[in-house]
Amino acid sequence: MPGSGKQNADVQRQIIEFLEAGIDPTTIHRRLKVGRSSIYRMKRCLQQHGTAYAPPATNKKNGRPRVMTNEQEQEIRAWLQDPANRERYLDDMVWFIHDRFGMVCSTTTCSKIKRKWLKVIEAEERGEQLDPADAQEQVRQESFRVAKRTSNASKRQQQAVTPVATDDGDLQMSADLEAAMLHQEHQQQQQQQPLPEYRPEIDQTLQDYKPEIDQHLQEQLQTEVAHAALRQSGLG
Repeated sequence: MPGSGKQNADVQRQIIEFLEAGIDPTTIHRRLKVGRSSIYRMKRCLQQHGTAYAPPATNKKNGRPRVMTNEQEQEIRAWLQDPANRERYLDDMVWFIHDRFGMVCSTTTCSKIKRKWLKVIEAEERGEQLDPADAQEQVRQESFRVAKRTSNASKRQQQAVTPVATDDGDLQMSADLEAAMLHQEHQQQQQQQPLPEYRPEIDQTLQDYKPEIDQHLQEQLQTEVAHAALRQSGLG
């Protein structure tokens, strides 16, 4: 089966025949309805490698280069064979790699390596065989799912207050929803609280002291007016 972006064998054969016959890529494009860039790329590969496509060994590998060699990872695998080491903190693994290989790995990288080899080791202990590449893909998919759940939870908190379904089917209330419910409950409690009891004696007390309060305010106002007059005359 052709690889991603490759033409099927019949189309490849026709393109090669046309190119070997000296037909230009534009004419081939019109006849076979194949993209010009694909035809030019095929022509270049025929000139360089003698095949329609570049050999797999020359293909550029995507992604970041590997942090550790196969030999180094095999030593980590042997280190993880000890059940005591499986329970250690990631910082312990960081120091093991530093002391053994003289290199510094982040705890994120150590976590991925550890999870990969633990899957392989646990499969062996069950009498099963798990290819390290498959284990690494499982770790990658798990990390992707966790990141997706985290992103979705963050969006829900920012956009709307909705229940979040967990893996086991239970509904877990988001923090915003819980806070809103507590606020609503607090308001309801305040509304249900009875109003303060009316006490006529308080009104009577205020009425009794009202003449004294009015007299005091009047005296204070007269004092302020007198001081203002003195300041205007320059004597204050």
